[in-house]
This record gives sequence, C-alpha cells and structure tokens, in this order.
Amino acid sequence: MHLTFATILALLAVIGSTALHYEAIRRMDRLARRAQRPYPTLLVVISGLVALHLVEIAVYAILFALSVGPLGLGAFSGNTPHSPMAYIYYAAEAYASLGYGDVVPTGEIRLITAIAPLNGILLLTWSGSFLFSLVEDWRSRAL
Repeated sequence: MHLTFATILALLAVIGSTALHYEAIRRMDRLARRAQRPYPTLLVVISGLVALHLVEIAVYAILFALSVGPLGLGAFSGNTPHSPMAYIYYAAEAYASLGYGDVVPTGEIRLITAIAPLNGILLLTWSGSFLFSLVEDWRSRAL
C-alpha cells in the first residue's frame, strides 16, 4: 500500500512540475521573443529559469518532508534533514542528480528519490534547450 502511495505521489510531482515548467517556459518565450534588447531579456529569462527550478525543488522538498512526517513513507539516515533548509538541500541534491550520499533515504521514499533526478534532468535540459533556441533566434534576427 505504501509503495502504491509513493508511486502516485512521485507521478503527481512529475506531472505537476512538468506542467508548471511548460507554462512558465511558454510565457517566458512569448515575452522574450518580443523583446527589443536581448541582453537584459536574457538576464531576466535566466533568473526566471533559476527561480522556476527553485520552486520545483521546493515542491520535492515539501514532498520529502510530508513523506517522512505525516505520510510515514520512510526516513532518512546519515545527516538527516530536520529543518526546511535541510529538506531543500536534499531535494536539490536529488533533483540535480548530484547524489552526495550524506543523506540516505530508507523505505518507500526511495522511490520518490529515484524519480526526482529523472524529472530534474529532463526539466534542466528543457531549460537549456529553451535558452539555446532563444539565443539562436536572436542571433538570426541580428544577421
């Protein structure tokens, strides 16, 4: 039962973060392609993408905190998170697939921890390809 619940939570996190990412990139793209001055717009877009990824990391941090706390889907061993900042650190580490290993999940929360980097890598590369596309569009207009 816990494994099914962890699977559902992980899939909801993937669907929610992907929908959020799509909407944010769609709106940034619409604004950026109309911009007259690419350089300041690029700084705003990069800042927006970083903020977007931080929000997505925060979603995973909340999910990890709920999973360890009231949902009882597992625990952490090692340098265990007990504060919001510690959960954000762990979520960022999982999302970016860094995997330092100083915090180790146990129980069904491992499934969420395994899916977070798959989602994070896809969203990070999506942001990179969006930036590449935007800069290429600006370069082609400048020529």
